[in-house]
Amino acid sequence: MIIGRGLVANAFASEWQHDETTMIVAAGVSNSAETAPEAFAREEAMLDDVLSGQAVQRVIYFGSCAVGNPAERQTPYLLHKARMEARVLADPRGRVFRLPQVVGDGGNPHTLTNFLCARIESGETFDIWARAERNLIDIEDVALLGTHVLRHPAGYPPVMSLADVQSTNMLAIVRGMEQVLGRRGNYRVLDQGVAFPIDTRDCQRAALACGVPLGDGYLQQLLGKYYAGRGIPKPTAGT
Repeated sequence: MIIGRGLVANAFASEWQHDETTMIVAAGVSNSAETAPEAFAREEAMLDDVLSGQAVQRVIYFGSCAVGNPAERQTPYLLHKARMEARVLADPRGRVFRLPQVVGDGGNPHTLTNFLCARIESGETFDIWARAERNLIDIEDVALLGTHVLRHPAGYPPVMSLADVQSTNMLAIVRGMEQVLGRRGNYRVLDQGVAFPIDTRDCQRAALACGVPLGDGYLQQLLGKYYAGRGIPKPTAGT
């Protein structure tokens, strides 16, 4: 069973929509810039309802890889995510998948890659923090990896990250998007930001087991899959 109708929920639906033993909670606060207490309260109440029920044998919650990064500023969103993770893990049925920046068709217009694509296409000025890193993963690979782990629960810890094997410098991500779109962005590079380390050892084992090609070349392939052809068409010969 699945709670939610967004990118993550849809990716897991084919395998888990009708599984009455497992509840996948793929709804709640998705905007990392959220600060409204009522938004956090709604997700907390929903999760309380799920955990108070006795009908399912497993409860799956999607946390954030940033919760495990001590260098990240502790925003209201991250503090909320940490509390929700702890609440799920306190239940013996609970399992948490921590996600980085998830990429897929559609989804939240405020995601990193949708933001970069829109700014580069429009020519609008934006800032890049030169020392910042982010980690991107295909939503289809999240579903493959998560499903593998759920099918083999004894082989993996109750909380783990589903992420690429390494995070990438923001300037490299922007240049990758420029390459895919076929045009340059209009941005300023600022000497700010921190690294984004993620423990992906368990994810690497899962990726090897189910054939997800994380690592070298993964990021550029991912950007090409979802954003190629969306830039300004290049002129053909003779025009």
